[in-house]
Amino acid sequence: MTLEACLRPHFARLGARVRVRELDDPDGWVRIGLGRDRSGEFFDLECEDGIVPEVLDVQASTRHLLLMVRDGRFKRKFLLGRDERHWFAAAVSGYGVHNVRSAMRNLRPTEIEGRRAVRQGEWFFVPERGMSTDGAAIFRNDSLRRGAGSKPHVCTETMRRGGEIVMFSPDSISSVTPERYAQMVARDPQVARKSWRFATIRAEVYARGEVRHQDHRTIYLECWHRVYISRENFAAYGAGIAYLD
Repeated sequence: MTLEACLRPHFARLGARVRVRELDDPDGWVRIGLGRDRSGEFFDLECEDGIVPEVLDVQASTRHLLLMVRDGRFKRKFLLGRDERHWFAAAVSGYGVHNVRSAMRNLRPTEIEGRRAVRQGEWFFVPERGMSTDGAAIFRNDSLRRGAGSKPHVCTETMRRGGEIVMFSPDSISSVTPERYAQMVARDPQVARKSWRFATIRAEVYARGEVRHQDHRTIYLECWHRVYISRENFAAYGAGIAYLD
């Protein structure tokens, strides 16, 4: 029996489909993406030859599945499931993760432990009632993005405190400081032809009003909420996820 045939019944319990292919990437040994064909979305799983994924837990009622991929003594774990409108895949760190419930708990930011939070995709919003906005800049129809290429979560209002000013471009892998940008342009004037823009990183971000995203239901925050991102970004093997929300 093929690997795909072994995995197919587990995914079928979620109402999902899976395709398994050999990974052609010298820098990785597993990659999980989402594909689409005439029948809709499916999980696209690529593994090096000899790598056998293992399903640790399936929760059909919530349509979530915990997958582990082992390479010798190294393990990688991924939470696969269904959000409001689409399938998703998220890397989890693996420590203390043995089922769907512990995987979902692992993805919650440690800063919101024991606090009530509203979630939309990978973003969590914790109410901060009575917070002062004196001297703070408030932005209208601002975007929250996980990274380059991700679909924005658009907020009616956001407010930022602190942080570091950087510049980024859709053509660049990472952001750079304004000083570094000036050095790059001095060495190669063609750098300036890219679509660079300013951004603030490592700031405290707050949101209020509607938060909209094309793949999720719109949520409404009646007061200022502190914004946190899921811990998927901190999983050492998050690069194994090909899908960007």
